[in-house]
Amino acid sequence: SQVSNAIVVIDTSTNEVVRRVKHADMVKPAGGRFHPSLKRYYAGGSGKITIWDTPDPSHPPYLRTVAPAAGSAGEYRGFLIHRGSRTAIGGTVWTASIQDSKVYVYRALDLESAATPTPVKVFDAAGAGISVPHFVMSRPGTSEVWLTNRPVNGKGFLMRFDGDAHTVITTPTARLETASTVGDEPNELSFSSNGQLAYVGHHGHVITGSPSNEMNVAVVDAARFTLKKLYPMIATATTPGYVDIDPGGGRVYFATKWSPNLVVFDIKTERVLRYIDLGGFGPGYGVALTPDKKRVYLPLGAPAQSAVAE
Repeated sequence: SQVSNAIVVIDTSTNEVVRRVKHADMVKPAGGRFHPSLKRYYAGGSGKITIWDTPDPSHPPYLRTVAPAAGSAGEYRGFLIHRGSRTAIGGTVWTASIQDSKVYVYRALDLESAATPTPVKVFDAAGAGISVPHFVMSRPGTSEVWLTNRPVNGKGFLMRFDGDAHTVITTPTARLETASTVGDEPNELSFSSNGQLAYVGHHGHVITGSPSNEMNVAVVDAARFTLKKLYPMIATATTPGYVDIDPGGGRVYFATKWSPNLVVFDIKTERVLRYIDLGGFGPGYGVALTPDKKRVYLPLGAPAQSAVAE
C-alpha cells in the first residue's frame, strides 16, 4: 500500500486482513515479488528495497534494506527472480527504478549477506536504451527477461534481455512499440503457458501526464517479437494497465485503472467476454489470481476506493 507505506496480508480462505507490516525504510511500496522458494519477499519503494522473511507469509518479519543508488528517490517497482529455485534462495533478483531509468541485477545470495551488496549488472538509458522501466517478467521456456518501458512523452516499448548473460537482445530489434502512441505507457504483461504470446496492458493518461488515454491491450507474438494485434476496450473501461492469466482456463484478466473494470479476455477467440464494473472512478491498481485460479483480487487505490475487490 503506497499511501499507508505498509504490506497488507490477506488470508484468501477467509478474506480477512491478518497482518499489516511496516518499516521506516519502506516508503511508497508500489511493487514487489516473492522468491520462488517463498522464503523471501522483495518489496519496492522510494529510494530503497526492503527484504522480508516469509516462510510464514502471514507474519513476515523485516530482514534488511538495500539501496541500489545512494541518495536516489526513484521508485523501485518491477521485480523478477531469474532462475530462482523453489527449494533454496538463489538465482538473480532484477529490479527496475522507474524515475532513474535503470534496472539493477543482484545475486539473490548477495542480498542475504551482511555486507552491502553490489549489483552484477546495471542497465541504464545511456548503455541499454531504457526509458522509464516499470515491469519485469520471464518468458516461459527461455532465458529471456522482458521489460516494459513507459515514457510519458514518448512511445512506450518492450525490451528483452538474456537473463543468463545479462545482455540486451537486439535481434530482430531491441525495442518493440506496443501501441505506437505517445504516452501509451505499456505497464504489465503476462505470457501464455508456452511463451509464444504476450498480453500487454497500458497505463497512459487520466492524470498521469500522458497526452491521451490509451484504451488498448496488445497481443504480441513473443517468438518473433512483433505486434500481433491491438484490442480496444470500451469507453467506460479506461487505461487497461494490469494483467494476469489463467492459461488452463483460457482467460486473460485485465484491470482498468480508471472507471475500474475487470476485463475477461478469451485466449482462443481473442475477444472480450465480459466487463465487470467495480464501481466508482478508481483507480484500479492491479489484478492477481489465486494459484488455484478460482479467485481474482483487485486492489483499488486512494482516494476513491482504498479497498481490495474479490
